[in-house]
Amino acid sequence: MCVRWQGISSSYFKISNGVRQGGILSPFLFRYYVRDLIRHITSSKRGCHLYNMRSNLLAYADDIVLLAPSWHGLQKLLNIILAAANEADLRFNRAY
Repeated sequence: MCVRWQGISSSYFKISNGVRQGGILSPFLFRYYVRDLIRHITSSKRGCHLYNMRSNLLAYADDIVLLAPSWHGLQKLLNIILAAANEADLRFNRAY
């Protein structure tokens, strides 16, 4: 595979994991795995409280933001989502 942009192609490289974008099973598999991660976090009873409502996660497409009132609370949420991801054999990319 290579990347082509504005008529210029990159060198070829091998893709060894992941789900093909646009594949017929991609949306189902993504929903199946991400829904389980979200369920683990939202059922944890940890996060920020605003107007008697708990918020601990923002998710859109393949981006997830964890919300906590302290670094200690955030670490607990990270531990929960990491354990859930390990159970599903998923790995995270960190944003910079």
